[in-house]
This record gives sequence, C-alpha cells and structure tokens, in this order.
Amino acid sequence: MHSYLTQEEQSIRQISDLKFGIPIIVKNKNKNALIISIETLTAENFDKLKTFFSLSKPDPYIAVTKKRADLLKARVYENDIARLKIQKKIDLNWIKATADPSLDLEYPMKGPYESFRNGDSEIARIGIKYCKEAELLPATLVIPIDGETAKKLEGEGLLYQNISNSIISKKSNPNPVLISSGRVPLRYGLSSKVSVFRDPISLSEHYAVEIGALDFSQSILTRLHSACFTGDILHSLKCDCGEQLDLAINKIKKAKCGIILYLNQEGRGIGLANKMRAYKLQDAGLDTFESNHQLGFEDDERDFTVGTKILKELGVKKIDLLTNNPLKVANFKNSDIQIVSRVPLVTRTTNENKQYLETKKRKSGHIFAQN
Repeated sequence: MHSYLTQEEQSIRQISDLKFGIPIIVKNKNKNALIISIETLTAENFDKLKTFFSLSKPDPYIAVTKKRADLLKARVYENDIARLKIQKKIDLNWIKATADPSLDLEYPMKGPYESFRNGDSEIARIGIKYCKEAELLPATLVIPIDGETAKKLEGEGLLYQNISNSIISKKSNPNPVLISSGRVPLRYGLSSKVSVFRDPISLSEHYAVEIGALDFSQSILTRLHSACFTGDILHSLKCDCGEQLDLAINKIKKAKCGIILYLNQEGRGIGLANKMRAYKLQDAGLDTFESNHQLGFEDDERDFTVGTKILKELGVKKIDLLTNNPLKVANFKNSDIQIVSRVPLVTRTTNENKQYLETKKRKSGHIFAQN
C-alpha cells in the first residue's frame, strides 16, 4: 500500500504521525502493535483505541524510559525502558499523569506500578525513540494486535512498518542537506554568509553563519551553539546561553573571521515545550538535569555529529572550538576535523544562574578555564 514511500520516508511519516496524535503500527518478527504518543493522545482517539484492549494479547502497556520509571518507582527489567501494566479500570488521566510529571500534584497516587518482565521490548523501544525525535514526552501507549487487525488498520490509513526497516533501527544517520545560502551584512562591519541545512529525519533546520574572509587552510574560530529561545532571544537570566553566543560573536569579530553553527537543539535536544516543563520542575527545586530525568530524558539528548557534518560540508579541516562543554570536544575525536585549541566562553555568574552553572560544572564536567 505504501510502496511509493521509501523505508526511510515511512519512518519519518510515522514520527510525524505520532506528533499529530495518530497511532502507528509497528511489527517485530511475528508481533504487531499499535503505538500512540501519550502526550498527543486525545480522548477521542483513546475511545477508539479502547476497542482493541480486550483483543490485545498480551495486554496493552505504557512504555517509559528508565529515567521516568525510576522516579515512578517502577521496576526496570530492560536496561533503558520499562513496560508498565495498565490498571484494570482504564483511565486516560492516569495514563497522562504516568507520562507527565507536571500532573503529579493533580494525580499523586498513581502507583504502585507493575512492570512486564518478558516480551518484546523492541516495539516499546522504537516508540520511545520516535517520540524523542518528535520532541514529545518519551512515553507511549502500546497495544499488541494480531496480523489480521494490523492489515485491516493499515487499509484504513494507519502507517505500518517493520522495525527492521526503521531508519532508527538501521542506525541511519544521513548528512544534513544544504537547502539555501545568502549573504547577510552584519552591524559590526563584517560580511557573512548564512547557509540553511535540513536534517533528513527530523526535518529540523540548522544554520551555518560564515563570518568574514575564511581561510580554510588555517584553523577557524568556531562555535557550535544549540538554539536557546529563552537565552538568545529573551535574554533570560536563568542560563548563560545568550551571553555565550554574544561572547562567541565578539571573539569572532576581534579575529575578523569565524563560523557560528546555530543548531536547532533547544533544551539540550528535548524541544522548547519540554524545556518549559523542565523549568516548571526547576521552580519546585530540581536542577537542570534532575528535571530532564523527571520528564524521562537523559542529561543531554543532543547529537553534535550534525555540527561536524556541516563543517565538513563547508570544507573546514581545523578549528579553534569556542566551548566549555567536554561533550562537544569529544564529538570531534573520531571526525576528519582537528581541534587545534579549545577557547573558553566564561560568562557572568549571577544569583539567577549560579546554581545552573555549578550544576553543569559538577555533573557534566563543563570547564570554565582556558585549556
């Protein structure tokens, strides 16, 4: 039915469907399941899906990450995920609250949870990964179905794919595609060229800003900067992102040339909506990493290889990397691009960002000094 689409395009469509609140069908060997994102699960769709609960063999379940399961005090038998049994009285609010810590006060008595120990964890895992790609809360409702039901639902318009063909299962990591470039004059007297690259999987757009007259035979002052709407645009006092960007631009201005890669990886890769959820949790006393864990995410969900690939596409061979983050330095170790030096970006410490900076230094090894 979907022969017009490549396997990669089917995966991208399934990720998009989850974001729209549309169930997808996945197959692993001889097992099939309906998967829907809990964040985008509507009451209308939930009522439709409940008709499959009684037919489901084995029972339907909620898939969450280990980070979220640990906070729910649920057993984790499968390393990185947990499959939680659903209460006999199926309640949409209970399901939503299991996935979303912002509902903890409204639904404080959700547990105790019982986890499945045996069964197909790969189906659960692919749904979680798709949710992360879509920047949704990493939690899904999974309903095992038989092959006949899967084919029937495919005929009714749901997208059906074997996990072995998934772009994520294949660990395919295609290069970002150059879409367009244009000259942009800058207020401090240097010329620049802005190039837009698009990720073939997430469709996120990343921007390469080449400032001044670049000599690619020399080491180029370079900043990999993850988008921060609150810091870069609103000049939030909660983080140092906006100040780091300004400082990087000033250093490039003094050097008369350099590159800014502006990567759309808001909130360390979890998206702005999840970042705002994390901020709400931080208001309750959690730090920047603990709030990520409450939502079901790792400390950092970013993939910095996209930056490496863009630099290679631009013809860059050597860089002086503007960063305090050891993960960004490590990203280049197995690449064709040499880091000649690490240039720190030391910003102001204020009452508002003091805990944030100390947490980054203590928990993720950020270095606030010249290498």
